[in-house]
Amino acid sequence: MWSFASERTLRRTVFAAISALALAAAVFYQAQNMLRPVGGNISVVKLLWLGGAILLWGVLPLLLLADPRLEPVLRRAFAVLAALMLSRAVVEGWMLYVTLNWSPWYGIAHDALCAAVLLAFAARAPPRNALESAVRMHLWVTAAFFAPEMYFAWYMQAHFVTKGEAAVYFVPDEPAHAQVLRATAVAVVCLAIYLPVFLRRWMRVSEKEGA
Repeated sequence: MWSFASERTLRRTVFAAISALALAAAVFYQAQNMLRPVGGNISVVKLLWLGGAILLWGVLPLLLLADPRLEPVLRRAFAVLAALMLSRAVVEGWMLYVTLNWSPWYGIAHDALCAAVLLAFAARAPPRNALESAVRMHLWVTAAFFAPEMYFAWYMQAHFVTKGEAAVYFVPDEPAHAQVLRATAVAVVCLAIYLPVFLRRWMRVSEKEGA
């Protein structure tokens, strides 16, 4: 596994990655809603959830597995999650934008697999110090956030066509979808509260503790 040479480098990389993700999300929003490629318009709240999910399941696992102070089982947990999410991005990206045959059931199955894998790792990773206690708790929370994502995917298959040229991949900001948009807003608020708390704790502990 790869790792950062210093805690300062790790912290700088975290902030740089979050900034880059925020910029990419803004660009994606403009492109999706103005250029209107396949997939349809995306609401602001769904964009916020998408960005938060990518941060939680894609960016942070790569950064956490590079923290050399964590015990191997914790680093392996995030390495496995990163590998699962990368494979999903490649396979579903191809289905979404090339073959146009994506089904939300694929996403639901993948979400369930990821949650089960993280819970299994969390159950066998007793923390040795405050840093590992925070990161182990993060495993549980990361797994828990797959629950609303599975609901959102179920909503897609129940209310939209997700295959062919007229496929819809994102929930638009329309009154007909107020219920799922409200649920998404709740998930976004929970994520917006949790992530800064976790990042602050992770960074603060990283300044005081070694592995």
